[in-house]
Amino acid sequence: MKEFLYAFVEWIQVYGIVGLMVVAFAESSFFPIPPDVLLIPMLFVHREFALLYALITTIFSVLGAFLGYFIGKKFGKPILNKFFKREHIKKVEHYFTKYGAWSIGIAGFTPLPYKLFTLSAGAFDVQLSTLTVASLVGRGTRFFLEAFIVIIFGDRAMYYLENYFGIITIIITIACIAAYYIFRYLRSSRLIEGTGVVTSIKSKYHSFHNHISKYNGYSKILIGTLIAICIFLLVLFLSIFIKNAL
Repeated sequence: MKEFLYAFVEWIQVYGIVGLMVVAFAESSFFPIPPDVLLIPMLFVHREFALLYALITTIFSVLGAFLGYFIGKKFGKPILNKFFKREHIKKVEHYFTKYGAWSIGIAGFTPLPYKLFTLSAGAFDVQLSTLTVASLVGRGTRFFLEAFIVIIFGDRAMYYLENYFGIITIIITIACIAAYYIFRYLRSSRLIEGTGVVTSIKSKYHSFHNHISKYNGYSKILIGTLIAICIFLLVLFLSIFIKNAL
């Protein structure tokens, strides 16, 4: 199975940015191989487009998360039980309980199975607006971090990305969570005074979240848009494939 999947990746690499869009979209809901295996080689080949590639991967990964969300919402927990081990589902429930819907952001950034969290978000009735914000932060941070590592370290970046990137994301996540709880404790204990920065960030986040929440009722429109995007990508992909085959 692994041989088949990696043969597929080698084949789809020929289609460049279109292949990257397809894999980024599919991986967020059902495809087993992450878009990093396409993104990273492209970052090395065209470093001048590194940030653009990271942006495109983020956008299509989040769009794929919407598809995973609606699959989970439509079929509920039975689809999770069918495709994932029960202990993995319990672990996701634990993350949702402990960190709320922001566990989606953690999954999007770390090596955790992102598709399991997007499907679970639909099955557990997480707000679509929360999924959107958390996915943008998690996926965007991951892919842009990869791009910056390649830009900064050049050819040496491959060593760090292949051997340490997963560990780096976990360390950063743990550090951020620890810093948040330490800061909250110090604030509640009045050991430090707030600078207003955190309040400002929270205010902007809630404003953005509330703005997106207005569109929670437009799920059918969003599903139609996703289907249209899928059809467009499929037609574009097939047209390129047929053109090259001829």
